[in-house]
Amino acid sequence: MTVIKKDDILKVIGKKIKEAREIKKYTQEFVSEKIDKSVDTFRGIENGRSVGSLPTLINICNLLDITLDEIFYDLLYKKETILDKKLYEDFQKLNLDEKELVEDMIKHMNSKKNK
Repeated sequence: MTVIKKDDILKVIGKKIKEAREIKKYTQEFVSEKIDKSVDTFRGIENGRSVGSLPTLINICNLLDITLDEIFYDLLYKKETILDKKLYEDFQKLNLDEKELVEDMIKHMNSKKNK
């Protein structure tokens, strides 16, 4: 097992938050205002210089509609459980036709393994 360094953690958290913010098309100023932090503080989080407090991180997650699992995913060794949960949640949002398509894809992939 490799020891994960603080700088690596901060960079990953910042990258994930920035990606989520850009998907929402929010500015740094907008997010800063909504989480009641200065723009400089939020920029520091996105740039991997700090993580802020736990309440700040949770407020960011709530605003950007992301989970702590998503933020920390790349840092964790036990990813399969997190991925299973995410896939299950995404699958629940599909309509019946889309679910059947996914089922067909899984059947196809499994049949290739058994050959």
